[in-house]
Amino acid sequence: MNFKRTNDGSLRLFQMYTCKNKQCAICSWRRSMKYQVQISKIVEEAMLRKPKGRFLFLTLTVENVSGENLNDELSRLTEAFRRLMMYKKVSKNLIGFLRATEVTRNELMDTYHPHIHVLLFVSPTYFKGDGENYISQDEWTELWKKSAKLDYRPIVDARSIKPKNEKTSDIRSAILETAKYPVKPMELNSDSSKVVDELQKGLYRKRQIAFGGLFKQIKKELELDDIENGDLINIGDEENPISDGEIISVLWNHERQNYYVR
Repeated sequence: MNFKRTNDGSLRLFQMYTCKNKQCAICSWRRSMKYQVQISKIVEEAMLRKPKGRFLFLTLTVENVSGENLNDELSRLTEAFRRLMMYKKVSKNLIGFLRATEVTRNELMDTYHPHIHVLLFVSPTYFKGDGENYISQDEWTELWKKSAKLDYRPIVDARSIKPKNEKTSDIRSAILETAKYPVKPMELNSDSSKVVDELQKGLYRKRQIAFGGLFKQIKKELELDDIENGDLINIGDEENPISDGEIISVLWNHERQNYYVR
């Protein structure tokens, strides 16, 4: 990685050879920064266009699966989520959404736990109508069970995002907190080679981040780059490009298993 030192002494990344592997800590670091920059821009614009809109955070889970079944399960979850968003009671008050799929591992059982975090931007009418519009946690659970075609009652969590005070920035901070899940790398232990292989196959060609409704429209209008497979150097927060400056090179040392400054 090559950095340039700015006038204020900070470092700005300007060149990097990336593998874009979802398990790579460095690529995940850049992807996380890019993710938060884009979410901030999209949410800010959405709130300007729909100032009375409200935000919900929804977590959808299923039972754990083995490594060999992870890829198929992720495909099934994506389709189940698509069906969920099409239900009339969900879609009629939905303005936009962000879907973030996360995979965690149960080391004791040697299984994987795929689940979905959803940021929903809904009309204020969602909270009105004596149950005609509002969806309770029990209803969300039944809708998810139906859309995922489960023969058991899944764990579902639905909650509104409320600011600590009336400042917009507090709402935005709460939203950004919900946007961190699909880009954080999994911590590995001594059994890492097996886990790396299973995750590599399980996440193969799987999109973990998706936008819908107004969020998708705004992303297209702002011409934002693809978060998962796009540029990990220019992540969208660079107001003024750096043309000159001292170059600082950071290289990987295989023997030390760490980076060092040259």
